[in-house]
This record gives sequence, structure tokens and C-alpha cells, in this order.
Amino acid sequence: MTNKIRKWDEVHGDTTPDEAMVAFLESANDSYAILQLRSSEETAFERFMSMDYLKRQGKEPDIDHYEVVYTAPLLPYKDINTMLEETYVKFNMEHPADFTGHSLSVSDIVALKQNGVVSCHYVDSIGFKELPNFLRPENYLKYAEMSTEDDYGMIDGVINNGKREEQMEKPSVLEQLKEKTEEPPCIRNSKKPEERGLE
Repeated sequence: MTNKIRKWDEVHGDTTPDEAMVAFLESANDSYAILQLRSSEETAFERFMSMDYLKRQGKEPDIDHYEVVYTAPLLPYKDINTMLEETYVKFNMEHPADFTGHSLSVSDIVALKQNGVVSCHYVDSIGFKELPNFLRPENYLKYAEMSTEDDYGMIDGVINNGKREEQMEKPSVLEQLKEKTEEPPCIRNSKKPEERGLE
């Protein structure tokens, strides 16, 4: 995971937070990521707030408000709560040399990727709260798009699709089936496999 980010850095320069998220999500290895709120007016009243405070405000942690500030390989552990507490101590007392965020605090998120499954844990006033809906599947595609899309205005669920007005409308499956059934059977069956769309 860290090697993937380093290789990206060697070719493209520093990794942006969105590219770090894509590298974390696409990593084949067990790893973890520290996410902290982006510095903006939109997140000012979420910063360092407990989960209870957010709920009283009718809010929940929103992935669009966060950025990845650190990733590293995930070492084997027996108890997830102990591992999360040790991570909290590490990022408060013994910062890794390449860590550039603030000390791990309330409102930060620790994302764990183990055996291809990602779980996210909100640093709360006391302990951690798991966020089962934080990384919804549509967000994986969004981050993949952000790392490859030519036009950021095209974050729409289709990777690198160019400008919207340039898109050609594809015929529907129903239209394709109608075209096939309108041909007489003798012509349809006499076509070579590649002419029939079979390869």
C-alpha cells in the first residue's frame, strides 16, 4: 500500500488526499488509513465533535468532508478495540515521522482494510464508534473517478467519459434485440460469429 503511494509520488509528485484514498481502497494488502476533516467552513462545526453532538444536529460523518492524512500496512491483531486504542496512543504520543495531520482526536476516522473488507471507526469522546455506512459502494467509484477523470465536472459514475455533450447515446439492449429479430432467420444464422457479435 505504502509502496503504491510512493510509486505514484515518484511519477506524479505528491499524492493528493483523494489519490491516497484510491490507493488505500485498491490496496491488495491489509492496511489502515487515518482520515481527518478537511479544513473548510463546511466542516468547522463538525471538527472535534462527538457522535452524540452530530446526531443532535441531525448529521452524521460524511466522507466528502474528510481526507486521508496517513496510510500504512495493518499489522496482525487479535482484538480490534485494543488495536484501535493502540492506534490512538500512537498518533498522540509517538507520531510516525511521515505523519502530517494533527494528533488523533474526536471526529477523526480510522479506516481498516483487512482481507479486502473496509471498516471505519469514528474517534468519539470515549472510545470508537463503527460507521457501517461511511464508505458506501458509490464512494469507491467516486474516488476511482477522481483519480482518472479528465474533467472533474464529470464525476458521474462513468470513469473517464469526457464531456457530457460529447457522449454518444448507446442503443438499448431492447433496441439491439429488436434489430436481431427483424432480420430473417436465414440471414441471421448465415452470419459468421464475429458478424453476429460473438467472438
